[in-house]
Amino acid sequence: MMKPRSRTGETVVVAGIEPEPVRTARELPLSVIHAEALYRPVPPVEYDDEGYPGPDSNVPESTQHAHTSAYTFNSLRAVFRDRPGDLIAHDLMLLFEEGNRKATLAPDLMVVLGVGNEPRDSYKTWKEGKVPDLVIEVVSRSTWRKDVHVKPPLYEALGIAEFWLFDPLNPRLAGFALDGGRYREIAELPEGGLRSHVLGLDLLVLDGELRCRDPRDAKVIPDHVETVRMLEVAERKLTQADRERAEADRQRGEADRQRAEADRELEVSEREREQALRRVAELEELLRQARSES
Repeated sequence: MMKPRSRTGETVVVAGIEPEPVRTARELPLSVIHAEALYRPVPPVEYDDEGYPGPDSNVPESTQHAHTSAYTFNSLRAVFRDRPGDLIAHDLMLLFEEGNRKATLAPDLMVVLGVGNEPRDSYKTWKEGKVPDLVIEVVSRSTWRKDVHVKPPLYEALGIAEFWLFDPLNPRLAGFALDGGRYREIAELPEGGLRSHVLGLDLLVLDGELRCRDPRDAKVIPDHVETVRMLEVAERKLTQADRERAEADRQRGEADRQRAEADRELEVSEREREQALRRVAELEELLRQARSES
């Protein structure tokens, strides 16, 4: 299981010499303590009016990485579609120290509750008023060490409530939640998967892919391809139902036509019968008169 590692600073004291005040790791900016975890934007980079980096030219390392990121982003957007106060962001620059343009992170996905989902070129914690509630990192061959060992202590120090790691090349999932200021691994559910209290969803590995599951009905949220396939099946069923309904209407119309024709034939038969009865009556009257005359 992938496990993040925390690091702390120490105060240096030399024997026999009164030490000058030494800044501990807790007093240093997080960007200094966790300098190795910082993201370096890939040129060309878009900068805002204050010189902070925004969108860059970074691209996923593999198709698995791209599929995982796209699925998670689109699934959460669908789940949060009626929650305009919450932000779902994919590869958005996360800036966490005002005045320090290098204090930058670029999580594969982050969720921030209560800040609104208006378009952004970057996320500045000092302007937004809070750090993300959840971050997901999709591990790749070139970033696995940084994702697993270097970034977690910084996310922990920033106070991000949940941190998730998924390795698509050797499918593994790990989730961590802040508990007393430290990340604790989220335990697996009896039915499989891990519960995210930030999302209100279960995250699990299904057929080697990261998937989200709604715990209310245990249904797994389909990816885009699965959704398109289900829509196609539903459209075929609807088309077939329309054809069957049209055929039923045609048959009903034919039955109505035949019934109307039968009714007309019955009316003709009734008229002919009445005419025949009148003719018989006339003949009987003629016969009666002939007999009386004779």
